[in-house]
Amino acid sequence: MGQMMQSKRMQPLQQLADIRQDDAARQLVEAQRQQADREARLLELSRYREDYERQNAAATPQLLRNRQAFLDRLREAERFQQQLVEQAVRSVDECRAHWLLQQRGSRTVAQLTACYQAREQREEARREQGRLDEFAMHKFVRAGD
Repeated sequence: MGQMMQSKRMQPLQQLADIRQDDAARQLVEAQRQQADREARLLELSRYREDYERQNAAATPQLLRNRQAFLDRLREAERFQQQLVEQAVRSVDECRAHWLLQQRGSRTVAQLTACYQAREQREEARREQGRLDEFAMHKFVRAGD
């Protein structure tokens, strides 16, 4: 009877594995959203800088220096945003690996549970066949009396 309930005892493990897989999937989706946001921000900065560079240069030396300083700040913002994008890409990769690991764990528990259930069903079928055989034997013995 101890093995009979193995599949029932696996249910909490399956639920935990499924919860962990779902959490990992949510983290992956959030990391992908953050990556997309950071890439969009980088694209906006790049386009703004490119548009600003295309504009006619200022006439006075002071305005030219201000323009150059502003372009330098834009380029620095782009570099920083590029670092944020690279960080987000790494985060997505890590979240994807974690999700795949959790998914594999959930599948493993499900397969183990299915094996236990199949074994329990085979054992129950054997017991049922034994009961039927015993019943038939008693019937046969009674019929012979």
